[in-house]
Amino acid sequence: MSTGRARLPYINKDYDAIRQELLARIPQLTDRWTDFNESDLGIVLLELFAGVGDMLAYYLDAQAAECYLPTARRRQSIIDLCALVAYRLRGPVAATTRLRVTLAQPAATLITIPAGTICRAPAEGEIAAIPFETMAAITIPAGQTSAEVDVWQGMRQTDTAQTTGQALQRITLSKTEVAHGSVTVYVDGVAWGIVDHFADSGPMDKHIRLDRDGIDRTTLRFGDGKAGAIPGTGQTIAVGYLVTNGPTGNLAPDRITELPNPIMVNGQPVTVAVTNPIPATGGADAETMEHARLVAPATVRSTWKAVTKADYLALCEAFPGVAKAQILDLNDDPTLRVYTVRIIIAPEGGGLASPTLKTALLAFLEDRRLVTVEVTLDDPIYRAIPIQADLYTYPGEHAEEVRQRAEQALTEYFTFETQAFGQAIYHSDLIALLDGVLGVSHVTLRQPEGDVLLGARELATLGTVTLQIRGVL
Repeated sequence: MSTGRARLPYINKDYDAIRQELLARIPQLTDRWTDFNESDLGIVLLELFAGVGDMLAYYLDAQAAECYLPTARRRQSIIDLCALVAYRLRGPVAATTRLRVTLAQPAATLITIPAGTICRAPAEGEIAAIPFETMAAITIPAGQTSAEVDVWQGMRQTDTAQTTGQALQRITLSKTEVAHGSVTVYVDGVAWGIVDHFADSGPMDKHIRLDRDGIDRTTLRFGDGKAGAIPGTGQTIAVGYLVTNGPTGNLAPDRITELPNPIMVNGQPVTVAVTNPIPATGGADAETMEHARLVAPATVRSTWKAVTKADYLALCEAFPGVAKAQILDLNDDPTLRVYTVRIIIAPEGGGLASPTLKTALLAFLEDRRLVTVEVTLDDPIYRAIPIQADLYTYPGEHAEEVRQRAEQALTEYFTFETQAFGQAIYHSDLIALLDGVLGVSHVTLRQPEGDVLLGARELATLGTVTLQIRGVL
């Protein structure tokens, strides 16, 4: 008879399985242990070891899960795994729009309003004022009364530090809501460029890399003297960046109407009115882990080049500020020419993409498209779906409460996040949705009368809702 060490099946890793296996091994080790009562000291120790084994097995499983993108649960693990394939999770994205500046009377001389001028949407109730910053200088020629400029949402912040003269010096910014693409770095007044990596940086290149960790801290990293220059000792580092509100900055037209600071021309204040003629769109929180799980593999498959429709889709959906994209070519739209790609983009939060976002996306794709392919951007078509239905409620149900629950269910069904380009709205799905509302016995859906099929450029939105609440007879 073998007296070797007992071996437990490796799949039995929970407390109950380990305890049962240990109890089954006792007779193989000794015939003097016969008291298996829970009060026995030996059983107490056995259960203690079973509990420790259960915890160790959990930690081992959790550690293994963090090694794979689909199963990782920690944000830092997702960041580290994506970094292996040169994909970087973006931080918050600032909403962008156009600002129209209007003078009270035509300018007598050329008026220049510097870049970085602050404007804002006034406070409404408990919502604080939302600041925006001009992205370029505003020039109003003599005799003219207005001009337009791109603005993005946020308040400018400046952090300062001193260089140590050591390789790979790191500086962590004081704020976490750092708008993507807004960081500028000056060392003793000299601008340093920001790069994704130091692979193409030489020992004299004034380059800096930005890293964002799992708790949303942004860190600047200098080079090591071989890949990226090392600044001298005792120099002043000035880091400017925009602190953004993310999706809160997505505003309707004509909401940005205030200038907190007077506009001065030749030492004299000038009466100026401002407004945003188009919505502010594209503002978003930091990229979620779920988004990274979907987009990072698709971006890697594209090899950062735009050749196929899948490549264009992956690159567009990974671009900051873009929530949804639809790629059309000659096979989808007969009006397009050969070697033409039309991209329909919907910004974060819905609505229409701002000129700033479109320009940045076109510049991003310009370096990745085939030289023979023409790329154009277009806006989505939002198609409102009116709902008209009779809801029959159970006895004792309050009609207004049932109505509110049904309207809430429809609102959630038609949210921007749940819809896709060309996604049909099926008659049966709407009936099932309303029939599942608490308190509803059955439904008669009068509008739409059948399935609603959408075009490739269309996104469904909720139209007029008319609900008649009737009791069951």
